[in-house]
Amino acid sequence: MSGLSKHLLQLVGIAKGWALKNLPGWSDDSHRDLLARHGGRRQGDKVSALTMTLPMLSSVLADYERRGWPREKQPHKAGNGQKRAAPPDIAHIVRLWGKLGESGRIENASRPALLKWCARQVGHDVPDLDSLTPEDERRNIIEALKGWQRR
Repeated sequence: MSGLSKHLLQLVGIAKGWALKNLPGWSDDSHRDLLARHGGRRQGDKVSALTMTLPMLSSVLADYERRGWPREKQPHKAGNGQKRAAPPDIAHIVRLWGKLGESGRIENASRPALLKWCARQVGHDVPDLDSLTPEDERRNIIEALKGWQRR
């Protein structure tokens, strides 16, 4: 199974969860009927998204979008409705981590891996980058990443 297939299957699952919460009367049977309408076949006793091709999965997602599913993840909003920008030092940390990942110096350039690495550097749990103190911890993280990049 290709990476794109896995991704689309995950999105179908997310859309199904959204529909169960937000569409009155939506059920697992409604979801299975939707899959069948877009070409899904029975696998065992149920219609399964695993039997569908990429175009079929895309059409299921388009159907969910027509029903109101917000496919795009909603950005965090500031109080005035504008997208909240990350503080410059946090954005710098994320950029440096991404560059280390692109250069192959780290195997896992994901956000959870960054948070674990930061926790080891500062000696306490780091649930998100906003929890790092701006004065010392963020500056020390940036300097450590820059040093890693230079080596």
